[in-house]
Formats: sequence, structure tokens, C-alpha cells
Amino acid sequence: MGTTPFKLQPQTGYLVAASPDYAGIVQEWLVDYYQPLLSPTALSLLLALSGRLVPNPMPAERHQHTVLLDQLGVGINQIDQARGRLEALGLLRTFFRVDQLGPVVIYQLQALKSPAEFINEDLFAVVLLQHVGERRYQQLVDKANRYHLATDDYHELTQGFFEVFKPLASPADQHTVAASKDQLGQPSEPRVTAPEPSVDWQFLANQVQAQGLASDQLSKHRQLIIAEKRVYGLTELELATLLLAATDLTTGELNSEQFKAVVANRAAPKETVPVKPAPQPADKTGTLTPQEKALVLEADQGAPLQYLTNLKKATGSGFVTPTERRTLERLVSQTPLTDGAINVLSYYVVVEQGNANLAPNFVNTIANNWTRQGVRTAADAVAAIQKFWQKTSEPKRPTSKKGRRKTIVEQLPAWAQDDSKQPAQVASPEQIQAAKEALAKLRASENKPHHNQ
Repeated sequence: MGTTPFKLQPQTGYLVAASPDYAGIVQEWLVDYYQPLLSPTALSLLLALSGRLVPNPMPAERHQHTVLLDQLGVGINQIDQARGRLEALGLLRTFFRVDQLGPVVIYQLQALKSPAEFINEDLFAVVLLQHVGERRYQQLVDKANRYHLATDDYHELTQGFFEVFKPLASPADQHTVAASKDQLGQPSEPRVTAPEPSVDWQFLANQVQAQGLASDQLSKHRQLIIAEKRVYGLTELELATLLLAATDLTTGELNSEQFKAVVANRAAPKETVPVKPAPQPADKTGTLTPQEKALVLEADQGAPLQYLTNLKKATGSGFVTPTERRTLERLVSQTPLTDGAINVLSYYVVVEQGNANLAPNFVNTIANNWTRQGVRTAADAVAAIQKFWQKTSEPKRPTSKKGRRKTIVEQLPAWAQDDSKQPAQVASPEQIQAAKEALAKLRASENKPHHNQ
């Protein structure tokens, strides 16, 4: 169903179901660990959907989304954005089809992660740390571990299953059990994430093992290291320094929580972008102009935080704010957009639109719409913008829309909206000049010598 064209409408039917491993919402887990990452609308939507869950759901017993709109007091676009946030955190899966009664969406609730599972999910933990701060994050880690007592000095007496039970299954019993497995729905599947960045593990190992980090620690914490590298655009030398800062040199073990805190405190965006562009698996820039191809090349050359820093410096837009950092971290950890696509988004907002900051709602909605449209790479993102300008060059008939509410949200560029009727926005001469200067400075930074390793 991933390729089925879909646009949520107030009249679209919906039904609430749940994954077989769903056991309800543990309020304490939701409030402490998930709520900091959820918008108020997303939290309200989750609770509203859980309240609609009934045994043996039937597609014929659907509701229209107008019911949700009235209950939550929001518009259909806000529902759609909230849905995306829940899906990114693994709390919801969404399925769509058109049957004899019309279009219908199935919202399938997913099991919450326990506090320990949440903390052990590296991307979740990194984003949580950035949202709540080191002090609160450590409190949450301690809370997840509050009932644990170390038993290393004790002998375990726990009995195994076959020490207690002696099952003798008859053929009929085996058939019944096999049939029940076929009848039971499948638990939720892992989320699809963006390709992981390359890490020179041999070089990194040579740097840290000679200074005290045990040889098995890199493989043990592989996913955490990858997550931190991608979010902050760290080089192997920077990773080595930060890893050693969180290593107990007496045991050679890495303290993962201390490592996250050290990275959050020390990692800062750099003035230049030393990362070389990764080779494209396929040429997707065939229909782009030379200027657009140059933008794709520039966008593929840096981590999002670094790239935004360079853009703001080149356009005189000030510094990267904490809110912008969190926005980029959400895009990196919760969308399938590559770093290059995220950089194109930043370029459009800061350079072409002339905005000094990345407004979270503005950027998140664009990212969600791009995800739905199949945008993944920098070339995809530029092509989507190109397609919009081609559409707006054609004459359009004036339309009149009547909405249920007059809630005003941040104005989105028309190319980021499905079936948009917005008039074309023409960049001012100042914005065009700023774009040229930004590209020139970013290209110049690539020609400077770098000392990565």
C-alpha cells in the first residue's frame, strides 16, 4: 500500500485496530518517555484512537474523520501531521484502501516500548536527551532502572521450562497450536530508517583501543555510535575523542549514557564541511539544470547541522538555535529523508524563502509531505521543487475552498502541499543574490584543506 496515492480528507473513513502485542497504554511510560517527543495534537490523537478501540473491529463500522476533528478541535492537516509523529515513534501504523463504502484508513495501535527498551533504542534516546536535557534524561534513566538489583555476586537458582513442565503434545494438540499461530496477526514490523552513514571502523578502533577502550566495545555500541555520527556529522577523530571521554580506563568499558551526554555537550557545528559526497547509486539529476545539480552536490556534502550553520553564516542569518537543532534531529531520526534531502529543505527555507530560522511546524509539514511523495535524496527534493515551478508556469483557474474551520497555520510553500492551489512565489532579487552567495561560499569551503584523520 505504500505506493497508493493518498490524501486524508475530513470525509475519509477510519477504523482503530491494534497489533497483537498491544496491551494498552501505560500512562507513566507515555508521559515520561514519549510525551517530550510528541506534539500536543499527536498525544491527543493517540489517546483518542485508543479510546475508539473495540474488540473485533469491522471495516463496515467505520467513522468519518470529522468525528476526530470535532473531538480534538483541530484541522485535517494537523491530524495528518500528528499521525506522522506517532508513526515515527513506532506508536502507530496506518493502512489505506478504497472499498465499496469509499476510502477508509485503519489506524493500528502499536505496543509501547518499556522504559528500558526506549533508552536502549539509540535514536530514541539521543532525541529524548536533546529534548529534555541531560539532568532530566539521567533521571529517566535512573527511573527505568529503579527496581533493578545487581545479582553478579549471587548464584542463580532459576529453573528452566523443561525442569518444571513435561509436555507431551499429541498430533491434535500440535495441529491446534499451529492453526492458532496462523490465526494470530503479526506483531509490528521494524520502522524503515534512512541508510546508515559509513564509519571507518578500523581507523576508529586503532585510535581508541590503543588508549584504553576494550576491543569489544565498538561492536557492542555500534548502533549508538552510528546514530551520534549521523545526527552531529562527527568525523572518526571526533568520535574517538568523545568515546574516550566516556570510557572507564580501569575496565575499558564505554558508559553509553555518559557518551550521549558528552556528545550533546561538546559536539558543535563546524565552520566548514569536510565530508566528501557519497557516490550516487543512480543518476537522478538528468532533468536538472546545472545550477540545480550544483545544489544537489553541495547538499550531499555535509551533515544537516553543519550545512545549516554554513547557510546561516553565508546569508547573515545568525546562529543555529536550540529549536533548530531539535528540528534537524527529528528530521534525521524520524523521517526516511537522507541528509542531502534535509539540507535541500534547509536551503529552500533559509536562502530562497529568506527566513532567518527553521520554523518547526513549517519544516515538519514539508518533510511529511515529501515523505508521502516518495522524496528521499537531495536530487529527489530538488526535482520536487522543479516540478512545482513547472506547474506554476501554467495558467490556473481561480478556486474557492470552504473549510470547516478558519484555523490559520504557518504558510507552506505550494510545492510542499498535495494538489496545492497556491499562487507561485517569486524570489526577490535580494533572495536570489543571497542564494548565489551562499552556494559560492559553500563551494569555496570544499576547496580548503581539511585535517580529518
